[in-house]
Amino acid sequence: MLKICMVGIFNYPIDPRVKSYSEYLAKNGSKVDVLGIQQTPQDVVMHNYGIRVFTIAVSGKRTSPFAYALQYFFAFIVLFFRLTEMHFKNKYDVVHFHNMPDFLVFAGLILKLIGVKVILDIHDLLPEVYISKFSKNQESMVVRLIKLEEKISTKFANEVIVANKHFRSKLIERGTPSSKITVVKNFPDPNIFNRSRYGSQKREDDKAFTLIFPGTIAPRYGLEVAIKALPMIKEGVPDVKLIVIGRQVENVKTLEALARQLGVANNVEFKPAMPLEEIPNQLLQADIGIYPALPDPHMSIAIPGKLLEFAAMSLPIISSRLSIVEEMFDESAVMFFEPGNSYDFALCVLKLYENRGLRESIARNANYIFVQEHSGDHEFRSYLEVLHRLIPTHKLE
Repeated sequence: MLKICMVGIFNYPIDPRVKSYSEYLAKNGSKVDVLGIQQTPQDVVMHNYGIRVFTIAVSGKRTSPFAYALQYFFAFIVLFFRLTEMHFKNKYDVVHFHNMPDFLVFAGLILKLIGVKVILDIHDLLPEVYISKFSKNQESMVVRLIKLEEKISTKFANEVIVANKHFRSKLIERGTPSSKITVVKNFPDPNIFNRSRYGSQKREDDKAFTLIFPGTIAPRYGLEVAIKALPMIKEGVPDVKLIVIGRQVENVKTLEALARQLGVANNVEFKPAMPLEEIPNQLLQADIGIYPALPDPHMSIAIPGKLLEFAAMSLPIISSRLSIVEEMFDESAVMFFEPGNSYDFALCVLKLYENRGLRESIARNANYIFVQEHSGDHEFRSYLEVLHRLIPTHKLE
């Protein structure tokens, strides 16, 4: 029986990538432990299929590069000692690290020295994320150091997994051997995001015309664009509502202040992050899923998992015209607007509001593309190939 530990800075119940790996392995007979860092501590929690989740609290607000670095450093220290202790009790075959940051993989140093195989799973490229959040200078000393950290970390790992082909290309450009990198794309859990499972649940007729965004609340996701569009939208849709679901970070206060300034505070609701299992019901109560992200070196190549969730739930989509989104969906499946253009965004909302048939057509086409091109089984086969290269086949059975 395969024994594997998932490790990183994440909140397991709301992290779809870690949760999907863990449940797939556990359902197929593997023993899975999860060791995560989050804001509040918990004792070990038993999740579906016997997955044990251990959490460690590392507090602090990540509001600057220094604050991020400090929190990452403390996370690394506590994960190093806790993971080493857990291994000598549980004897893991594989430790699967999830970035960010990449150097968390060195928390498995002692384990690798005694023969445990190490996977580094790059959810997002740290150099590009740093540029997106803190600096537009792609050749700064800090960016060069982060790229070096990335290269050393990928060299240490036995195998590297990335979330899409663009991430793979970037790593190869920066010196990671192509033979070491496997793409395992993000995808919604079909047991959770499946419209047919909720066929009997109907939207309340007296609900406002609702736009929804469940995800990271940060400037690069362009929610300011959507809020600035609300005064114009209200002229044609008096009962419009924007619901934003995500961790209540500092940016929420900025967006709330903007909504008050524009006189649309009553049209915006911020809900705290919630377990993945609760998101489908939120989507069912909405009319349009929005993705107003702004283009930059990270956002232009990172596959937005939320769009796949919208498509899986047959929710019509309005999205910024980003290259990565245009790769995923065509004009028949997404209503595109120019990034950062609130007027253009408002026109898209008004057009869909006035044309129910268009909403249904867009949702149907997006769902069809999703079903054709995104399969959890296909991605997990790629993951199993990684495990087969690392450990004897019989341990996966």
